[in-house]
Amino acid sequence: MASRPSHPLATKQDLDLTPPEELRERRLRLFFFLAIVAIVGLAITLYFTAAPVGGAIKAWQSRRLARQAFALIERKQWSEANAKARDAYLLRPTEPEAWRAIARLLSRAGQGTTALEWWKKLDDEHRLTVEDRRDFAGAALAAGQLTRAATQIDALFAQRRGLAPIDILLAGQLAVRRSDAVLAVDYAERALADKRAKPYDILSAAILVLSVTTHDSQHYISAWKRIEDLARDPKNAASLEALVFLAREQPVAPSPSTGDKTPFSLGGASAAQPTPAMGSADALSLSLSATPQPVATMGDIEVANALENHPDARPYHKLLALQLRVQHDPALTDEYVARAVERFGSGNNETLAALAAWLNSLGRAGKALEVLPLDRALQHQDLFLQHINALAALERWNEVKDVLTSERFPLEPVFQHMYLATARTHLGEATAATNEWHRALEAANTPEKLIALAGYAEQNPANDIAGTAYSEAIKLAPKNRAAYAGRLRVALTSGRTPEAQTVAAEIVQLWPDDAVARNQDAYLRLLLGASDGAAEAAERQAQVLVAQEPLNWEARATLGLARLRLGRKEDALKAFRGVRATGSEPPGALAVRAAILAVNGYEDGAKGDARNLGAAQLLPEERALIAPLMVD
Repeated sequence: MASRPSHPLATKQDLDLTPPEELRERRLRLFFFLAIVAIVGLAITLYFTAAPVGGAIKAWQSRRLARQAFALIERKQWSEANAKARDAYLLRPTEPEAWRAIARLLSRAGQGTTALEWWKKLDDEHRLTVEDRRDFAGAALAAGQLTRAATQIDALFAQRRGLAPIDILLAGQLAVRRSDAVLAVDYAERALADKRAKPYDILSAAILVLSVTTHDSQHYISAWKRIEDLARDPKNAASLEALVFLAREQPVAPSPSTGDKTPFSLGGASAAQPTPAMGSADALSLSLSATPQPVATMGDIEVANALENHPDARPYHKLLALQLRVQHDPALTDEYVARAVERFGSGNNETLAALAAWLNSLGRAGKALEVLPLDRALQHQDLFLQHINALAALERWNEVKDVLTSERFPLEPVFQHMYLATARTHLGEATAATNEWHRALEAANTPEKLIALAGYAEQNPANDIAGTAYSEAIKLAPKNRAAYAGRLRVALTSGRTPEAQTVAAEIVQLWPDDAVARNQDAYLRLLLGASDGAAEAAERQAQVLVAQEPLNWEARATLGLARLRLGRKEDALKAFRGVRATGSEPPGALAVRAAILAVNGYEDGAKGDARNLGAAQLLPEERALIAPLMVD
């Protein structure tokens, strides 16, 4: 009898008999189950990782845009760099590289005050590089924030790898702002002696020396020669800028030979000489170098030739060369104008704008309109503004008004209204002009536009509008030094001494290490009748500043006025001992000196000074000082 199959074998046979369709269905169910599990797992993973991954992608894109901005900044393509830096920031506002791009752009474009806040953000995150610190220091110097500048310069000096010439120059610029001309020259000379100094470093160092020395000193002569050496070599990177500097500064070139035996003087005035009313024992003498030697300098024509033949010269440089030729031989002006029009009259927008500006500067506005008719001027803002300038120079105010009100060109509203205000003023439309000024104020919605409006209003003149514009700029940018300086200038020009003193005090509060601001605040307080305690403090402060900068007439005026207020007239007279007037002194300081001379018995000299100041712009309190001397 056959045996029955075992149970395991039966189970296997049963499985083997499962239809293929059922097997496929089982596999599909298993596949879908596993797929659902995977999808759920992936979803959970994405939920928790999507933000970091997306942030990382945005951070990478932001850094890439920032690097593109850096490259554009180096090429001075400001508009394109601004677009890249803005996009980098908008893509990821927390990206330090975006902050760095904005800060560097603002610093290199001359907007130091605005740049400082961005540099501070990087500093707070401990992200400053060596190059950042240099830009940070430069921006702080430009904004008058000397403490911040000093902090960054100290950090540069503390580097282990040693100082670069540019770091030494920053220290020299800080010394200038602190009125230490001797230290500034020392730093500049160190930079010039450094073998690593690049052409731009040499140019900057030489200009720094020129800014704090007199044109007949050996330091000045040597620095000027360094600039000429750069200018004569078209192969070095700074030659074109050196030529532009020489072209602009020809009136202050050192004399081909000098018989002045005074050694080295600081400041912008002549060497100190005793006045008749003071003893010669107190005359200033700073023997810091050897007697100046004769030096041959590049004249107008040589500079003009070099500019015209420079391989990198643009139309602006060639027009500057023609300007030098006009200055050298004014009788040939018509010939040079004809040459410029023939050469550049059919150029592109940049060339035409430069040509029109040059013609306007020569007083040839009619010729500017010939090369820049309205239809051509409407093609670009720079051309349009030069067309308006030419019309204004010719006093064709009706045409200015018609062009601006026709709205044929999309000019920024703030500029449209401020130009219209000037045109309507000249046309006798006082009410309409006032309305245009106020429209311009309403349209100026950034600190930059407000400061541009204020500067234009000062020139035209509309001091009330200028003062308001500067005040509004301060509201938008509370630490904008240019706005504070403008507001102070407007108050002084308008003769509003109490307001000027209030602004000066605000400046000192914001920038306490600015010696010039502190001296001005002290001087205005004295004019307004400071107490004995305030006068004593002003005297101590002024003594320090006079010791640092002996040719500073504003500091001497503060020192003399403080002593006069304290009833020490003989000591007040000593404040002006050792210096003589050269004609470039501030009228207020001369008024103080006249008053001090008078109370010390030198009435003839005091009256002569007072008569000379009769037509000068003085504050009411300064004029009151010399009022008794004006009576015959």
